[in-house]
This record gives sequence, C-alpha cells and structure tokens, in this order.
Amino acid sequence: MQAHALREFVADLQGLQTGDDFQRALERGLSSIGYAQFSYVGVNIEEVKERALVELEPEIIHMTNRPDWGARYITQNYSKCDPVVRQCFVNRAPIAWTEEFMSTIRSSDEGRMMEDAWENGLKRGYTIPIHGPGGELGMMMLSCRENDQEFLRLMDEYEYDLQVMAYQFHDILKRNVQRRAKAPPPVPLTEREIEILKWTIDGKTAWEIGQILKISERTVNFHLQNVMNKFGVHNKTHAAAKAVSYGLIAHA
Repeated sequence: MQAHALREFVADLQGLQTGDDFQRALERGLSSIGYAQFSYVGVNIEEVKERALVELEPEIIHMTNRPDWGARYITQNYSKCDPVVRQCFVNRAPIAWTEEFMSTIRSSDEGRMMEDAWENGLKRGYTIPIHGPGGELGMMMLSCRENDQEFLRLMDEYEYDLQVMAYQFHDILKRNVQRRAKAPPPVPLTEREIEILKWTIDGKTAWEIGQILKISERTVNFHLQNVMNKFGVHNKTHAAAKAVSYGLIAHA
C-alpha cells in the first residue's frame, strides 16, 4: 500500500459516525491488499476472560464480513479455547497463524476450534492485538485465501501497513462510535421459536429439527425466518447468539 493510500484510508475514517460505515471502509482498505476476510472486536480483556461471548455480545464492538463464522464463534464460546486470542491477551506484537499454530501444545478444545475454523475457510491469517487503558483490547483478525507462500509474501509486503490500519481504525472507531450502554430490550419469542433455537445451537439442521419435533422442515425454516426478522439478522446462528445474549435461552 502506497503512503498516500494509507493516509487516505486514515483520513476517510475521520468523518465516519456509524459502525456500518466503519466496516465498509475497513473492507475496502483490506481487500485492496489481498485480505478477503476480516473480523474486528473491541472488548475489555477481563470481561472476555470471565464471561462468555454470548453474554457480552450486546456490549462489545464486533465487525466482520464473515457473519456466519462470527455467529458460530459466539454460540460455541470459542473465545475460551482460541489459541490466537489467548496470545492476544499477553502479546502486543501481531500474530501470524496457520492451521498448525501452536499445534504441539494445543488442548483438545483448542484443536477442535482450529479444525472448525479450517473447515469454515479460515486457514491462515494475521491477528493484531491493540491494548488500551483499563483492560481495553482490540483485535483485528485478518485472513486470506492464498496458499502459505502467497500469504507470507503479503505479510512481508504489508505488515507495517496492516498495523497502522489496525491501530488507527481502533482509535478512531472508539472515539466516534459509542458502545451501547446496555443491551436492547429482549425480543419476545414464542415457545416453538425458543425450542427450535435450542436445537439450532446444538448444531441440528432444519430437517433434523423437524424430525425431532415432528413438524415439517418448511415449518422449521418458517419459524427461523421469523426469529431472524425479529433480531434483524441474516442467518440462524446469529439469531441463536442474539437469543442467548439477551437471556431468552439458557446457555449450558
């Protein structure tokens, strides 16, 4: 990334006010240098250590162009067994990772989480931790679809740019977009919707849920679509995460 392009990226952030605007600006900047997938999370480090992400979801700042994986990550509580995130707690330096990251010392839960990420297309990437006052933590998680050799080339060429982008993005976002003080009021769900969401969290497909509840797959999808509309989300996993975070469904 040329110096003037980096300056333009930072300058463009200055006038933004909404999370959606910030996400679009970040996606444009990252895609121009080969990083097709990204997530940004702004949290308090002690809260993440002590509480499940499903409980924090209404309070944290979270942006991603992989909402399917982001929702699954939340509902599976992967922050508790993500070896990359664990390194973010104690490192200031960026972390380059592949599917083999810390493979010789991973726990079984960490291994399961990394395998799931691999199966969902997250095979290699670069995570930048950003530590601030009072336990503030930002994490810019970038992933590319290239092979290992091309990934290393991108790293060598853009390592400095990515760090500047991450630090500036985090700082300007925190100053311009206020974190919600409290979760929005719970959205009423019917007993059937709650029942279907519980099975969704357990990983059951719409067809499998229909078999369990003795209703048609079409009826299951009808209820799931109603829930997604209520929460303003676009997939069933994100809807399940919202329901848990609002306390509408108990999470084991």
